[in-house]
Amino acid sequence: MPTVTSAFKLKHVISALAVFLSLFQIYFTGGFGLIDAHVLRAIHLSIVMALIVMITPGYADNDPAMKKNIFRIVNVVLVILAFSSAYYVVTEQANLMTRIRYVDEVTPRDMTYGIILTALVLEVTRRTSGWSLVLVSGAFLAYGLWGDRLPGGLGHPGISGEQLIEQLFLLTDGIYGTPLAVASTMIFAFVMFGAFLHVSGMSGVFMDLACLLTKNSKGGPAKVAIFASALFGTISGSAPANVYGTGTFTIPLMKRVGYTAPFAGAVEAVASTGGQIMPPIMGAAAFIMADLTGAGYLAVAKAALLPALLYYLALLAMIHFEALSKNLGKLPADQVPDSRRVLSRLYYLLPIVLLLVAMFMGRSVIFCAFFATLCVVLLSFFRRETRMTPSRLLQGLEWSARNALMISSCCACAGIVIGVIALTGVGYNFINLVTTLAGDSLFLLMLFLTFTCIVLGMGVPTTPAYIIVATLGAPALIKMGVPAIAAHMFVFYYAILSVITPPVCMASFAGAAIAEADAMKTGFVSVKLGIVAFIIPFMFVYQPALLLQGNTPDVAVACVTAVIGVIGLAMGMQGWMLTNCAPWERVLLIVGGLTLIYPGSMTDALGIALIVLAGISQAAKRKAQRSEV
Repeated sequence: MPTVTSAFKLKHVISALAVFLSLFQIYFTGGFGLIDAHVLRAIHLSIVMALIVMITPGYADNDPAMKKNIFRIVNVVLVILAFSSAYYVVTEQANLMTRIRYVDEVTPRDMTYGIILTALVLEVTRRTSGWSLVLVSGAFLAYGLWGDRLPGGLGHPGISGEQLIEQLFLLTDGIYGTPLAVASTMIFAFVMFGAFLHVSGMSGVFMDLACLLTKNSKGGPAKVAIFASALFGTISGSAPANVYGTGTFTIPLMKRVGYTAPFAGAVEAVASTGGQIMPPIMGAAAFIMADLTGAGYLAVAKAALLPALLYYLALLAMIHFEALSKNLGKLPADQVPDSRRVLSRLYYLLPIVLLLVAMFMGRSVIFCAFFATLCVVLLSFFRRETRMTPSRLLQGLEWSARNALMISSCCACAGIVIGVIALTGVGYNFINLVTTLAGDSLFLLMLFLTFTCIVLGMGVPTTPAYIIVATLGAPALIKMGVPAIAAHMFVFYYAILSVITPPVCMASFAGAAIAEADAMKTGFVSVKLGIVAFIIPFMFVYQPALLLQGNTPDVAVACVTAVIGVIGLAMGMQGWMLTNCAPWERVLLIVGGLTLIYPGSMTDALGIALIVLAGISQAAKRKAQRSEV
C-alpha cells in the first residue's frame, strides 16, 4: 500500500509541475510578463529535467527492491540538482549580465554548477532519446578538452575546463543557446497547439478525412497513411512518434488488403517522416532553421512547399503502381467513416487555417501558435465530444509539457555540441577539410555532406540532428556560393532522412515493429519509397526554382515538369506504367524522371522524350496482352 500511495502522490506532483511549466510558458512567452532570456531558458530546462527524471525513473518494475530504492534516492538528488541549476542562474542574474566573457574569472561555484548541469543534460537526454546524441555530445566534450593533442588540422589551440564551462553554462552560447531558446518559445507554443488538438479529439478529423478521400482508391489504406501522416505530421515533432500515432491504424489495414509487412511498415515510416518537411507547420527543426538563416518562418515554409509536395506525390505514385501491379483491394467498407459526419466536423481544421492567416498577416510565430490553441479551445465548445472541460484543459496543459520534454532536452544537449564547435573552431576546420577534398566541385561537396548528415543524424531526433549538421555542413555550401536557404534546406533534408536510412533508421524500425516485419528490410524499402527526397536536395541547390525562388514563369515550368518527372521516376522504381515494365523501360522512365525534375529546357525535352518512348512501348505491350485475352 505505501508503494501505491507514493506512486499516486508522484503522479500528482508530475501533473502539477507539468501544468505549471505550461502556464509559465504561456505567461512569459505569450507576452503577458517580462523575463530575462537566460533566466527563462534556465527555469524551462530545470523543470523539463525534473519532469524527465520523475517520469522515466531509470529502473524497471521487476528490479529488486534494493535497486529501486537506490534509484529513487538518486532521482530525488537529480531533481534537487535540476532545480538548483535554475536557482543559481536566477540568483546570479545580475553578475551573469555584467560579466565580461572570457575575461572575468570562472569561480569554483560556477564550475560546480556548470559540471552538474552538463551531466544532468546528458542523463535526461539518455532517458528520453537513448545513447546516440549523448555519445555525439560526449565526443565533442572530449574534443573540447583534449582535442589540442590531435595532429595537424584536426586539433585546436587548446581550451581549459573553465573556458568550456563558461561557454556551456555562463553564456547563452552553449546549453542555454539558440536550440534551447527556440525549444522554450516557438517550439513549445506549437507543441501546445498539437496537444490541445489531440486532447480535444479534434485531431481525429485528420484520419477520418484521409479515409474518406481514399475510400474508392486501389490500395486505399496505404494512401490513408500518406494523408493522415502528412496532416498529423505537421503538428508532430517526431517521425517515430508519428509512426505510432497513425501507423497503429494504417499498417494493419495495409496488410489486410494485401501489402507485404515490410512495404506497409515502410509506407508509414516514409509518410510520417515527410510530416517534418510539410508546410504549413513542418517539424520543430524548421523554426530553428528560420532563426539560423534569419529568413523568417514563412520564407522557410515557402521554400519547403514544392519539395514536400513532390516527396508525397512520389510516395503516392509508388503506392498506386504497387497496388495496380498486385491488384490490391480498396479500403474495407467498415473503415470508411460516414461522409456527413466528416463534413460536419471540417470546421475542426479552422484553427490551422486561422494559424496560416495570422502568419501571413505578419504576426509573430509564437502569437500565431497560442492564437490557434485558443481557437481550438473556443471551437471545442460546439460539440459535447470535443468540449474542453476543466479536466481536459488541465490535461492539455500537462500533455503540452510532456510532449516537449524530449525536444527541450535534446536541444539542450545539442547546445553542448554547438558550444564546443564555436569555442574550438572545429566547424571551420571541417569546412576547410570538406571543401579541400571537394576542390571546386559542388557535386562532390554535396556528396560528402550527404554522407556526413546521414551519419551524424543516425539515431538522433530530427531537431538536434539538423542543428549539428547545420552548424557543420551549411557553412561549407554557403562558402561555395549556395544561397543560405538552399544550403540549410539541403542539410535539413538529409538530417531528417537519417530516420529512414539503414542501418539506424528509427522511423523504419517503428514501422517494422507495428507491421511485425524485418527491420532492415523495412529500412531498405523505406529508402526506395523515399527516393525523391534523396534526389531533390541536389536539384534545388543547382536550380532554386524548386524552392520557389526566381521569376514566376521559371517557377511554374519547374513545378509542372517536376511533377511529371516524379511520376515517371515512381513508375520506373515500381516497374509499372500501363503494365509490367521491361528493364530497359524502367531505365527510360527513371532517367526521364530525373531529367524532368531538374529544371531546364534541354533536360525537360529529353525527359519528355524518354517517358513518351517508354509510354509507346507500354501501350503496344498492353494492346498485345488484351488481344491475347
